[in-house]
Amino acid sequence: MGCICNCFVGLLNSVLLTVGIGFVISGAYLNINGNSDCEKVLTTPLIVMGGLLLILSLIGIMGTSCSSTFCMYIYLTLMFLLILGVIAFTIFVFMITNQAVGKTIADSEKVIEPKNPMDFSNWLAKKVNKENNWKKIKSCLIDARLCTTDEYKLEFNFLVLVDQEACCKPPDVCGFTQKNKSVWEVPKSGPSSKNKDCKKWSNDGDKMCFECDSCKVGVVENLKREWKALALINICLLAFLILIYMLGCCAFCC
Repeated sequence: MGCICNCFVGLLNSVLLTVGIGFVISGAYLNINGNSDCEKVLTTPLIVMGGLLLILSLIGIMGTSCSSTFCMYIYLTLMFLLILGVIAFTIFVFMITNQAVGKTIADSEKVIEPKNPMDFSNWLAKKVNKENNWKKIKSCLIDARLCTTDEYKLEFNFLVLVDQEACCKPPDVCGFTQKNKSVWEVPKSGPSSKNKDCKKWSNDGDKMCFECDSCKVGVVENLKREWKALALINICLLAFLILIYMLGCCAFCC
């Protein structure tokens, strides 16, 4: 039984090793070929995660192939800590994405506070609404030419956090008249709504509605969807890690 578990642990760790190598190569590729800081945003996470998987899988392979009790002890300890980390992160993601945040951004300077200290549902909205964070996000959206070039948007899809409706046009309640794809005319009588976003709109391609609250809300909602998808991936990863851990424990005890 121990020999069978050893074989499975070695095989599964070979898969982890391949994944780790893929992450490191992807991070290095983005770092070398990225044309801007926005394109390099995933560099560090990919390299760090890939490096951790590489180290963990190599220790596991050494422990099973060399029948090293010490390596297996270190391997199982690190694997247990990794499982706890993935569980904690997954719970955190569900806590901050499972409640509506569309109303948390009242304006560019005010965010509705959580109802109690354990309410993390507004965490993303607070992060996005911070001036320094929003400047970086806005810069990425502009660099990605979200409102001008569809081909670029498709090629660097991970840079585009929000659909065009929220950031590339004034809110419908403003009553502006569209002249072309990016030019809107304000009625002589002024905006038909007191919505603050109506005054923030600009026909300048680098401004448009990137300072609008609706754009920020759109970013938050899209981030929620992305993080929920990440949580599902984490659940699959967690099941995989628990399987390896159980087999590793079996091989270690035998």
